[in-house]
Amino acid sequence: MKRSFIISILLGIGITSMDAQLLWKISGNGLHSPSYLFGTHHLIPVAFLDSVPGLYKAFNESDAVVGEVVANNIETSELIRKAAIIPDKKTIKDFIAVDKYQQVDAELKSTLKIGLKELSIMHPSLILNLYEIELFKKLTGVYDDAQSDSYFQIAAAEKDKKVIGLETADFQISMLFNSKSIQQQANKLTNSVLKKDSLSREFLMFNKLYKSGKLNDLDLLSQRTEKSTESLNNIKRNSDWLKQLPTLMKSNSCFIAVEITHLPGDDGLIAGLLKAGYKVKPVE
Repeated sequence: MKRSFIISILLGIGITSMDAQLLWKISGNGLHSPSYLFGTHHLIPVAFLDSVPGLYKAFNESDAVVGEVVANNIETSELIRKAAIIPDKKTIKDFIAVDKYQQVDAELKSTLKIGLKELSIMHPSLILNLYEIELFKKLTGVYDDAQSDSYFQIAAAEKDKKVIGLETADFQISMLFNSKSIQQQANKLTNSVLKKDSLSREFLMFNKLYKSGKLNDLDLLSQRTEKSTESLNNIKRNSDWLKQLPTLMKSNSCFIAVEITHLPGDDGLIAGLLKAGYKVKPVE
């Protein structure tokens, strides 16, 4: 994501103003009450939320919780279950090179305790997702299955707050399973598993930067590790969300909880909201 002088001016006190901040207050531009933007980390333990200043106060003051998708939905779970199967009666063995199959199988057994035979009909993207989650848990020693995204949605439902998804389940499933061919995704699975050390370093660095709230460094790390198509997808998604958020914030005080990498950068939500005329300030 290209840095620009204009964005630095919009941020007012320069690029370092985005460091050490996970929670932002959105006001002005005709809003009757403020909304809040919180950058989540899908694998961070829920207990970490206690350390974010003003987080629960912002959540309690909001009328609605806005997430990437409504997560706690039986229909969504069923759609994912169906999409997770490789089509045309193919198996994962059809997509992994013979000379690498045993290596991938051995590493999956070491980390997941199950191998490619047991996962044979499962989509390579889902296998990679399961592998990354388990690897992260082993690296950090955290085995909390609750995710901060779904945590806030569950809490909102218990408090009779609205829960709003910026994207449909169909869109997210298509993005996960259909954005690339099965062969391309199997190649990504193979490369990630066989480059476990590099993947582990990225996970540990991301975790460290997130806990420190260093958005600029997280943005740079994402640029290094994401493919160009993934970066373009994020830019497109941010643009779509920025079209929806003004209407949502005008009718509700919103607690917006989305993955942290959507916040920083020239094409991120913070810069986009500033361009739209809102005041976006870190919650001290």
